Amino acid sequence: MRTHDDIYEASMELFIRRGYQDVTIDEICEASGISKATFFRYYGSKFGLVDEFNQRIAAKISAAVDFESMSASDALMKATDILYEEWLQSASQMRNLAEEFLRSGVQMSPDNIADPMTRNMLVPLVAAIRTGQQRREFVSGVDPELVAPMIVQAWTMGTARWFAHDDRKEFRDTVRALVQLIIRGLLQPVKT
Repeated sequence: MRTHDDIYEASMELFIRRGYQDVTIDEICEASGISKATFFRYYGSKFGLVDEFNQRIAAKISAAVDFESMSASDALMKATDILYEEWLQSASQMRNLAEEFLRSGVQMSPDNIADPMTRNMLVPLVAAIRTGQQRREFVSGVDPELVAPMIVQAWTMGTARWFAHDDRKEFRDTVRALVQLIIRGLLQPVKT
């Protein structure tokens, strides 16, 4: 695990200084004190570092969502706020990685709910939606595994907009508004 973290940390430092595009795997290996074979055993490619970044965000989301003390809607918004904060805190090293991720054209379909890069992000979202359905906060007629990728896609679109406009407030407002739109579609109708 330490080698895994050392590679990731060395990569991020190099990306901060020189940008994702300009850093080679050989340079990552040199900075980490490992061989290329070791790098590929842990990451498979330089792009595998995007997956690692997403896994770390997913772990933070899972740790922060407490279904005992928050509604399912609040859990989805908490996940969105964590994503926003992580992107802003890591903006200098991750912007190029994120642009690469967006250019890769993450494919989602009913047969393949999520690309491996987003799969870990879906776990806490699916759990929040299912919890909302069990509590009757959300309608039960929708499959959480189909709605969760919509939230990830909303995050992706908000991130792409941020890259185009470089406005942090707009980024936060956009991702929150898109997720709130999805939540409104999940909410149980109010009986009058």
